[in-house]
Amino acid sequence: MRYNAHRLLHQAANQPCFRCELVITDAQKKKLQTAQKLVRNALRVGLRLAGSYLTRDEIPLVKSYGVPDPTALSFRPKFRTQGSWAYGTLNQPARSCQQLDLDDGMYVPMSIVGLNPAVASSTLFAIVERILGTVCEAQGWALDTSKSICVRVVLDDEAHLDLNIYAIPDVKMVLLEKAMHAASNRAMDAAFASPLREIRLDPSEIYVAHRTTGWEQSDPLELEDWFVNAAARHAGWTDLKRLTRYLKAWRDHHWDSCRLSSLVLMVCAVEALDEANTPPKPGRDDDGLLIVARALAAKIAGVVWNPVVDDKALNDNWTTTEQNQFELKARALATELDGALNHETSIFNVVARFRKLFGPRVPDNAALVSPITSANQVRSFAAAQSPSPRVGSQTSG
Repeated sequence: MRYNAHRLLHQAANQPCFRCELVITDAQKKKLQTAQKLVRNALRVGLRLAGSYLTRDEIPLVKSYGVPDPTALSFRPKFRTQGSWAYGTLNQPARSCQQLDLDDGMYVPMSIVGLNPAVASSTLFAIVERILGTVCEAQGWALDTSKSICVRVVLDDEAHLDLNIYAIPDVKMVLLEKAMHAASNRAMDAAFASPLREIRLDPSEIYVAHRTTGWEQSDPLELEDWFVNAAARHAGWTDLKRLTRYLKAWRDHHWDSCRLSSLVLMVCAVEALDEANTPPKPGRDDDGLLIVARALAAKIAGVVWNPVVDDKALNDNWTTTEQNQFELKARALATELDGALNHETSIFNVVARFRKLFGPRVPDNAALVSPITSANQVRSFAAAQSPSPRVGSQTSG
């Protein structure tokens, strides 16, 4: 028997379904946005006096980079939300040891990079962390400096904020500031996204700070555009954002933490949909998820390439053991989904299989699953003999 389990995954108007269980609460959203605002404001104020945060040992080092008076070092950053919050794929954590994550990007002038950077990435990280250390102490937060390309502010056991530092050409910073001022009547992040595109930044003009390697080319907006365009390309038959959220929820149900990143899952989902011989059935999240799941294991077993950076693998940091574990889990995902949707004998078993794959956040409600009776199945039944109707005498008039 075949089944339609779409309503188990998604229903409109916030009716009970798996997707609804993945949505963060208004209180959680407010907590993250409040923290983001405090962090941004602290950095806007602090970086105008960046030189005052240098230590005695750092001042001659920065001076050797060509800065006449390091203590007068000052710049005005710009910010933009990125990552799952910007994509609309942020999930409620599946386990208590997992955290909500808001990714923020801070943009500073390229003059601090250059061939002989005015401020080395490690020094800039130090300045930012000293500024945020004061905020963390006041708010009861914790600063995590272990990440290679971000500063993490841990709000509590439930949530953290990650800050990446980007450098763009000084002239583009000036144009960006003017464009943002002209768009100031719009929402903060929406106002930033459009000007970034309007000033025509080349991806090669954007660098992200790395603690040990200095600066690396990285354009978060290019990646976001790639995902938005992919979602639009498949919008006629499936919702890529929802499929991505289901995959992330599947991962989070099976691992406390792992290096199977959200970006890898996004790329695999897009490639699977692009390569599918037949697109998912419209209005069937379960069918779209099955198409992606069938392709996932093979993609994980190979090299997953960054879709916007040439020759950059996204899974080259996996051990062989990790890659094998991810592949085996992905094969189980495809097998269980296929069994649930195409070979089960009971709607109750369909629900049980989905809950096995994605956890107790999937509603334990068999009424959300519908058997599919195909035209061929209907024609396979022998025609039953029906008695002739008894017709009495009739008159017209």
